[in-house]
Amino acid sequence: MQRKKITVVEDDQHIRDIIDILLTSESYEVTLCASAGEFRDSLSHLLPDLFILDMMLPDGNGIDICRELRADIATVAIPILVMSANVHALKALECGADLFIQKPFDIQIFVQHVKELLEGD
Repeated sequence: MQRKKITVVEDDQHIRDIIDILLTSESYEVTLCASAGEFRDSLSHLLPDLFILDMMLPDGNGIDICRELRADIATVAIPILVMSANVHALKALECGADLFIQKPFDIQIFVQHVKELLEGD
C-alpha cells in the first residue's frame, strides 16, 4: 500500500517540526514548506493527498493558496486543512477549506482530523 502524501505550509519552524514528527510517526510522507513561494515550487512535483496550510505566511497567506488550489482542476478535489492562531474559521471555510483548526491545537485531535480527511477521498 502506498503511503499517503501530505504537504504542510507553515512558517514557524517549531510547528513544522512538530507536525512533521506527528505525521511521519503515522507513516505519512510529509513535504514541508516554510513559505507560499516554496509551496508553489513544491507543486511541480507529485501532488499530495492532503494540504495543511497556515493562514499567515511571510510571503502570502493560506486563504489565497486555498483559493488557488480550489480553482485548479488538478487540486480541486484534494482535502485542505487550514490552521491559524487567530480565529479565521469563516474565512478558511469560505475559501473552500475542508476544515479549520485553531492554534494551539491538541496533537491527538490534529492527527485524528488528518486521518478523517484522508479517509474521505
